[in-house]
Amino acid sequence: MSDHDLTPIRTIMESVRTCMLTTVSPDGSLHSTPMTTQQAQFDGDAWFLVGRTSHTVQHIEGNPTVNVSYSGDSSWLSLSGSASIAPDGAKKKQLWNTFAEAWFPGGEDDPDVVVLKVESDSAQYWESPGTVKMMASMLKARVTGSTPNAGDSGKVDL
Repeated sequence: MSDHDLTPIRTIMESVRTCMLTTVSPDGSLHSTPMTTQQAQFDGDAWFLVGRTSHTVQHIEGNPTVNVSYSGDSSWLSLSGSASIAPDGAKKKQLWNTFAEAWFPGGEDDPDVVVLKVESDSAQYWESPGTVKMMASMLKARVTGSTPNAGDSGKVDL
């Protein structure tokens, strides 16, 4: 991972935090669930706390292929990869916080709470310059016949 610039990905994950985790259900349909990223210092892996008996975990046990998507006011991120349940209890303690307590009142020692690890294969991102700058760029493009500045985008193979 060290030979990739992950700064745009980290910036979006830190600012957005809530994402949609899309899994493949047993019948092959896609199922998306809102999640909160528990560790934003992205190094290729994204971490979540989930209920062991949730549909999300059941789907992943049948097919580990997932997508994690973030959508902010002027930035978007899509991570593609594989998910697994991390057996490390120390990781759950490291990720635990007061927000997790709201969703899992049994606490960090609740055996139904497990750590979901998403190992990313690739990431696609887009950061727009913001609404005002985008509108000005579109107006300028219309007047000059040029293409508007849509912001910074990229794909990173991890």
